[in-house]
Amino acid sequence: MRKMVMPAVFLCTLLLAILCGNLLPDSVASFFYAVSLAIKEVLIFTLPFVVFALIYTSFSKIGVGSIKFLLFILLLICLSNFINTFISYLLGCVCVRNNLVSSIQQTAQQVVPSLIPAFSFTLPSLISNDRALLIGAIFGILSAFSKKIIREKGIHANNQKLPNNIVFRLLNKKYPCNIVLCFLDTLTGIFFKALLPIMPLFIFGTTLKLEREGIISSVLSEYFAVGGIFIISAYGYVALQLFIASNFCIERWLQYLRNLLPAIITGFGSMSSAAALPLSVKAAEANLKNKSTAAIIVPCSVNVHLVGDCFFIPLVALIVSFLFGKGLPELSTYLMFAMHFVVAKFAVAAVPGGGILVMLPILEKYLDFNGDMLGLITGLYIMFDSVITACNVAGNGAFAIIFDRLAEMFLSKEQATQS
Repeated sequence: MRKMVMPAVFLCTLLLAILCGNLLPDSVASFFYAVSLAIKEVLIFTLPFVVFALIYTSFSKIGVGSIKFLLFILLLICLSNFINTFISYLLGCVCVRNNLVSSIQQTAQQVVPSLIPAFSFTLPSLISNDRALLIGAIFGILSAFSKKIIREKGIHANNQKLPNNIVFRLLNKKYPCNIVLCFLDTLTGIFFKALLPIMPLFIFGTTLKLEREGIISSVLSEYFAVGGIFIISAYGYVALQLFIASNFCIERWLQYLRNLLPAIITGFGSMSSAAALPLSVKAAEANLKNKSTAAIIVPCSVNVHLVGDCFFIPLVALIVSFLFGKGLPELSTYLMFAMHFVVAKFAVAAVPGGGILVMLPILEKYLDFNGDMLGLITGLYIMFDSVITACNVAGNGAFAIIFDRLAEMFLSKEQATQS
């Protein structure tokens, strides 16, 4: 029963902001929005250190197989993004040929912020999430290799003198390596526990802004057809993945969804998969057998494995191309677009609207988009950013479970020998 409390609180917070967003005085709404921005600023500032701690401790525990583990993650992320992009192509062809989106407008209003925060501050960006992930992986792998060397040499501080080598001394059980490991484990645990109580404030403030700007109402009315097609296809796809991962067990499938719900709602309210990362990790730890796997796969995939983007951008690109008289691209042309699209996912910025910005040159080069078409798809993406981000978060939750199953099949024997 306790597991349902936080999802219910998050959902009620979201609905309250949508229903009461225009009823609150400007000063009150401005204050809540400022609090939300402050929480996000602190969260984004601390995330690289959390990512480093998660990756370092997890790779160190997994062992020397972590290099193969990392390459396996990269391969599956690219494969998943490509498959999702191709499914979107098939879906777009069906929509266009059956005139399912004839009501879409050829112009998009630029979103103009109408809610100004009561206060604001900016924390410096000391290190990016990507660099923190890379550094954590390198140090975790070095730690794993050093521990293996110590184990193979049969070095034990209780019955044998350590070699006169700083690496061996630092990595022995009674030396700082394990102290650092325990410290980082404890620190991330405290971070997650402290984060949960303040997340409703974060969601409330950002959702207030979306409602005040009319984005939510626009999505629900003017672009209902596009949103309906995207939601049914993308969310249905993720739900199907979770159902297959649950071995077609309804009870387990519902448990997966309950565990993911706080992260999904946070992604919707913040329009940032990175902001939902701590809750995504907690959900993965609850859904996966191996918690070390959860602590690796979610940070690695948070900004690059984007189911929502892979469905929305190609789908709307095909619709826009058709509406502007360019027709559907040939399959060979689309495959070139899809390959560059997948690679570009590794350069997506973890900010609202970041998913479309890096794709504009690719849309222009491979799908022959002009300025008006780029403006339209950018406007539509911004309008649907909350729904897209929530789908990205849900997709990463499903991907973590699927990856855990595949890793157990293909990597378990090698890892077992190093545990």
